[in-house]
Amino acid sequence: MALLSNTTPVYVAFFFILNSVSITAGSRLSSESSSGLLSPYDELYYRGVRAYFREDWERAAEFLEKSISTRDMLLRTRRKCHDECLTAGDDKVSKLDTADGSLWDLGVLDWIQVRAECVRFCMGRSVSPAALLPVSSDIEYEFGTRNPYNYLQVTYYKLDKMDKAASAAHTFFVANPSHLEMRNNIEKYKRMIGVKDESFQDREREQEQHWEMYDAAVLAESSSDWAKAVKKWKECVNETLKQTEECRAQCVMAPRVLPEEPDTAQGVYERAADLSLSLLSCKQMCVTLVSTRPGRVSALEDFLPLQLEHLHIAQFKAGDLKGAVETLRSLLLFYPTDSDSLSNLELYSQTLEGDTEAQETGPLQEIAKYVSRALQEKRLLYFGMANLDFKFSDPDLWTPEDVVPEALRETWRAEKEQLHEKLKQGQKVEEVDESGFYAGGPVPVVGVTITMDDQGLNGTNRVVLDGVLSQSECDRLMQLAAIAASVGDGYRGRRSPHTPHEKFEGLTVLRALKLAQDGHVNQSDARLLHEIGETVKVLMDSYFRSHSSLYFAYTHLVCRSAIPGQQEGRSDLSHPVHVDNCILEPETRQCWREAPAFTHRDLSAVVYLNDDFEGGDFFFTDRDTKTVTAKVKPSCGRLVGFTSGPVNPHGVTAVTEGRRCALALWFTTEKLHRDMEREEAEALWTAVGQSVKEEKGDTESALKSARSGRSQGKERSKERDRVTGRRDEL
Repeated sequence: MALLSNTTPVYVAFFFILNSVSITAGSRLSSESSSGLLSPYDELYYRGVRAYFREDWERAAEFLEKSISTRDMLLRTRRKCHDECLTAGDDKVSKLDTADGSLWDLGVLDWIQVRAECVRFCMGRSVSPAALLPVSSDIEYEFGTRNPYNYLQVTYYKLDKMDKAASAAHTFFVANPSHLEMRNNIEKYKRMIGVKDESFQDREREQEQHWEMYDAAVLAESSSDWAKAVKKWKECVNETLKQTEECRAQCVMAPRVLPEEPDTAQGVYERAADLSLSLLSCKQMCVTLVSTRPGRVSALEDFLPLQLEHLHIAQFKAGDLKGAVETLRSLLLFYPTDSDSLSNLELYSQTLEGDTEAQETGPLQEIAKYVSRALQEKRLLYFGMANLDFKFSDPDLWTPEDVVPEALRETWRAEKEQLHEKLKQGQKVEEVDESGFYAGGPVPVVGVTITMDDQGLNGTNRVVLDGVLSQSECDRLMQLAAIAASVGDGYRGRRSPHTPHEKFEGLTVLRALKLAQDGHVNQSDARLLHEIGETVKVLMDSYFRSHSSLYFAYTHLVCRSAIPGQQEGRSDLSHPVHVDNCILEPETRQCWREAPAFTHRDLSAVVYLNDDFEGGDFFFTDRDTKTVTAKVKPSCGRLVGFTSGPVNPHGVTAVTEGRRCALALWFTTEKLHRDMEREEAEALWTAVGQSVKEEKGDTESALKSARSGRSQGKERSKERDRVTGRRDEL
């Protein structure tokens, strides 16, 4: 391999970037640029959040909206500069040493840096020096999860701008479909006067249109409308390519900050090479970003080849054999030795016998260009891994082995096999519960018996206990629910947050106490609700052999009622399959322990109060959310207990007739996350003769809901439904 002697531009590029970092670092917190250049959008976001927590709603809306629009303008500017600089450095390409066919000659790095300098100069005309610097990973996460819209939803609600609040809520919910609080808020907005259907617009829809087309194509396939399926799959492929190009255009500069103290052991040329390879790695990672659906945390593997496979089959069934050949040859660029594709190509060619032009149709030019470019970039990146200690994670399964240097092939093969094995996981795998709990301990309450254990429930750390409540206790709690649950925590018997075919009612221990003190319910019934929780805690602590102190995380008396006349042909669930302390992704079988999941929950329990209803069975599933491993029929005094993690996905079948009531409880080993409402209720009980404190307003809880989704609001407006946070329930 020959190294070019004319490497000055590479050094210049490196020092230009380094100087930019040092010069602009001190001005990072500058206000809006007086020169009219774009300001740092992260600074605007910080200002908006600070105004939010000061309850300065006007300023919060102003800065949050400006941070979103400024970021959008920055992305558009990068795309414009990317297009303007497409030919920059092309004169370097002709000088590369390619006599031996080496596509990874390090001279390519010279060309990449020249183009990067062009882009930086172009952006300097529109963007302030501070705004050119990379933002923190926290800010990337905030915008990636659309949390600015979470803040905006509450902000516009406070400003009485309900149409904008509804739009912000919907935009956030699209990327956070497991966020039950926002789902409830959206349902409330739908009932508000002045909020129209068109208010529920996804403000980030432009970047996600390929998923709309993907879903439309799958729907057309399911109804065997092959002509429409062909049209939609073509649109999906084209939009996926477009979104990939949009993403790649954002990789015009190094996506990471240079270290404050450079490693003196590493030469300047190596650092320049590292920065250039980082740009290529960023472009490769666009495959993962574009193939990750909003609300999901992992990509759909082989996204573009998958679309091509669907497209050629749809074209064949629609009678477009020439198009099917063209698409299939495009697919073979990814997997040239795939036996199924080669067999299909032979079938198509035989069917087209006599039509030489159609038989010889080549692949789509866009796909050929896509694959060729990807392979050249991969060769450079793998060379960097083998010779420059560069870190790169290949996002594609189709990468051919000859792209990888021999020194890396053994490791690469092992990683690729693991990925393929992960995709083929369809069978039940043995689950390991790493929670630290271990089922099988004693049951220390007289009259309570074990009905089903792990073996009977086909799982890990699960139990069904009977005799936890007597019939009279069930009757008292059912009466309490009949009187108080519909006003207990704000649902007032409205439709369930999980299905439009059922009503939902809930009651907490604190609310029951306050209703008792106001004379609406019996004091003894409110106390019974509290005492049952204490009994359940003893049972859970003992049976699951708790390894540390156990605290109540939340207690909720829940009733679901079938809406008469709306049960015909139901195929939904009363509560969709979920895991209590993580976000379950059935396609990958992963469960992500992050917000908006209630990550602090360790043990879950539900105590049933009645059985005079149809449906409403509790069930456990495998991580695919489809394979049911056990079912439990509710009855008075029956308790289902289990660890709250990914070994125990669960749901509730549709309640098709009657009213199903149960007491749901969660426990945590983290004292910080203990149920403060329950402790407040206990304090009020001990304060005999003292007046009940006035309920706090909803401001504090609304503020917290935007940050963590764990708050419980309390205030109810006379003019409209209050938008607030809600707890999950079983």
